[in-house]
Amino acid sequence: MVGNFNYDPFSEANTKDVNTSAFMTALCLNAMLFVVLIGGYEVVRRFFPSVYSPKSRTTKDGSSSSSSLSSHGLANTKSSAAVSINTQKPLGWVTGVARASWSTVRSSGGLDSYMFLRYVRLCFRISFTSALWGMIILWPVYSSGQGGAKGWYFLSMANLQQGSHLMWVPTIFLWLQTMYVIFLMNKEYKHYLECRVDFLARGEGVVNSQQHMYSLIIERIPHELRSDRALFDYFNRLFPRKIHSTAVVLNLPDLERESKKRKRVLRRLEKSMISFDVTSKRPFHVVGRKRIRCCGIESSPILGSFWGRNVDDDDSESDSRLPQKGEKVDSINYYSRELTVMNEKVARMQHDKIELALKGNDSVRASQWISHAIDRVSTAAESTLSSNNQDDGLITGFSSSPGRRKPLLLTLLDRIGVDFISGGISYIQQNIDEVVDSVVGATMSSTGFITFKDLHSVTCAAKTPLFHKPDVLIAKMAPEPRDIIWENAHVNHGWSRGREWTANMLLGLGAILWSIPVASIQALATADQIAAVPGMGWLATLDGGNVAAFVNGYLPVVLLLTIIMVLPHIFYAVALHYEDRKTKSDVQTSIIGRYFYYQLANIYITLTSGSVLDSLNEIIEHPTNMLAILGKSLPNVVGYFATFIMTKLLVGLPMIMMRLGPLLRMLFIKTWCREKYLTEKELYEVHHPIKFAQLWYGWEYPNLLLVIVICFTYSCISPIILPVGAAFFLGAWLVYKNQILIVYNPSYESGGVMFPMVCHRTLIGLICGQLTFIGYSMLREGFYQALMTFPLPVITIKMMDVFKNLYEVPGRNISVERAVELDMQRNAATAFSPDAYRQPVLTEKSAEVLGGSSVRRFASGSDSLTSNELVNVAKVNVGGKIV
Repeated sequence: MVGNFNYDPFSEANTKDVNTSAFMTALCLNAMLFVVLIGGYEVVRRFFPSVYSPKSRTTKDGSSSSSSLSSHGLANTKSSAAVSINTQKPLGWVTGVARASWSTVRSSGGLDSYMFLRYVRLCFRISFTSALWGMIILWPVYSSGQGGAKGWYFLSMANLQQGSHLMWVPTIFLWLQTMYVIFLMNKEYKHYLECRVDFLARGEGVVNSQQHMYSLIIERIPHELRSDRALFDYFNRLFPRKIHSTAVVLNLPDLERESKKRKRVLRRLEKSMISFDVTSKRPFHVVGRKRIRCCGIESSPILGSFWGRNVDDDDSESDSRLPQKGEKVDSINYYSRELTVMNEKVARMQHDKIELALKGNDSVRASQWISHAIDRVSTAAESTLSSNNQDDGLITGFSSSPGRRKPLLLTLLDRIGVDFISGGISYIQQNIDEVVDSVVGATMSSTGFITFKDLHSVTCAAKTPLFHKPDVLIAKMAPEPRDIIWENAHVNHGWSRGREWTANMLLGLGAILWSIPVASIQALATADQIAAVPGMGWLATLDGGNVAAFVNGYLPVVLLLTIIMVLPHIFYAVALHYEDRKTKSDVQTSIIGRYFYYQLANIYITLTSGSVLDSLNEIIEHPTNMLAILGKSLPNVVGYFATFIMTKLLVGLPMIMMRLGPLLRMLFIKTWCREKYLTEKELYEVHHPIKFAQLWYGWEYPNLLLVIVICFTYSCISPIILPVGAAFFLGAWLVYKNQILIVYNPSYESGGVMFPMVCHRTLIGLICGQLTFIGYSMLREGFYQALMTFPLPVITIKMMDVFKNLYEVPGRNISVERAVELDMQRNAATAFSPDAYRQPVLTEKSAEVLGGSSVRRFASGSDSLTSNELVNVAKVNVGGKIV
């Protein structure tokens, strides 16, 4: 039992909350901001359709119809608006978006966006149903509790008398709510599995090819198989005549560097030709002079030195055929010649790297020699120090037959721990490849891709151990090629997992220290603290104290929202640049998990106890009071969280629709750049920036999780928060559906792999709410009610495991039976490309100038010009150099 139950919910220590007056003040301000933002959206969406409806084009009658985004092959995916929008009528988009079917959402945004919107609907159904029955059942019970509560707590458990029999009502309500959540979750999981299997079987959605359905990604490839030919031969022996192609990932920093340099040269050549076309004057520049690139647009060379240097990155490596730094040259001629040189150099490097990938590196590198040497030492040590087969009856069984006994000296060495050296050498041998591949930078990596000719073979390969050692040839279904971060694809799997463990430890420590800034906000962001600053004393009495009430209710929420926005950017950098994760979906998944746990720390520890360390110390000193500590503080900040959700509803959601980032970017470009000087690629980047056309799941999913966890926490204790949560999810459903249909243009498709993780975190939030209710019931002397509720966390944890085994694990692959049926219906391998999983830097073609008015001036209307044609047209030969 808990030690102390002298709990007064209305004591000064337990009522540090946003009162109803402060909430109403914040509501009025948020309502005004909502009107301003929605009104602004209705105005600016008519003037900037490329920002607010990039997947649509406006017709003469004011409606929007579908159009392709692809222009000169620049678009990553084929995507068009799937709903008719009336842009002339205020709020005309609401009707069209609301009526759009689920099949329309899936075809427009892909399975990832579809499952995201399904999750929003799931949260709305949970919160709305709980709010409806809470008003019917809990509100009348709490209002008649005669506990003397006022404000927020008149309709809460705080208004019930200590040990009241009415506490059985919220107890039964929590049981019903838990069952309802599990019921809805089971339905959504079942639908997810159907959609996931359909995606794996048919590859429908925003995908460019079905080849990823027939492909595996292989990790921890041994040295002997690190070539396309060796890997093909090995798998062809396991699956005779079933292998279509193989591709071992290479570490290509030099080729990637030259490819980026060639793209810069091409961009500047196009820029120079546009300048000549507009001004009819040939552009000149000084070699080595810096340029500024902002919002995808590059400036002309800057006069004078730049940051103490006058060297351009593109001219860092001098070529004897090109002018040297400091010389003034004709820009078109110079970049045409440089593009020719770069094309030749890149093509030569591509040929060499592809040959290396096909046959592997026949010469033994120093790192391989080290590995082989340690392997020999390990083998010798094991053979010398290994115990006799009869030495351990627990392993081999005792036998009466005599055998050769180990020499006494070796037996003594074993007993004093020398065999530890053998184990250490074996461990080093197992991990030497990871260190060598990551630190030394081996060209042939331990990662590769296998494409099969039929689904039956790829399904069997994904589900069956391929090698007798479990840490060799780890296979799983390959991601879609667009989902792969090719710069990280060569990183050793073990090295990446080790860094992931380190990052988790450091971020866990950060979660503890994170309480410091958040607790400081709660302590300092008050009217009293601001009034204590010299010259700010007037704030406490302004407008009869109404301003102070507004500051107390609004300022902490705004500051917390601001500081929370920093977290996903940190998690993104860690996942991409430190852990070297290999897919975009994996990066987003890591952000979701870490962001969620930081938000739990904000809700359950930081906001309620002031510090994680303080809470841990209190729990360590009084471990039996853990649930009481949780239940004592959380119920007394319901006003704060109601204000928080209301702010996200009235300000946060309209801000998503306003898209201030793309809007300000567009205004900046239109103000400072003249469109006639922009190239075709720059114009496309202006109107269709890839960064702003994505639904960033690592940001959006945790925001939804935060609100639903708050609803779970207060659903029975203070159900007045549930209508606010339901209103938020309804608004989120409408806003995100609009963005998916006419704004977001996904650059990759993972097949909804993030959905099970989010559902798992949702159930964790439900468990936290159940534990909070148990703790609060104990404080209110509802011992039997708390005992009655104890099975709920156990049931929820069990259902998490059930959902994983029933839906998540089967969703990783299709069944063998389904694969055989599909193979009998079609032969998709005929459309496969052997370069689908080849690194793009190895397969990109020679750089050519994109068609435009300048190009037509030179080439008489041709769509593109090769660099050789440009040189023949525009070269001026002076002393053997192109100037």
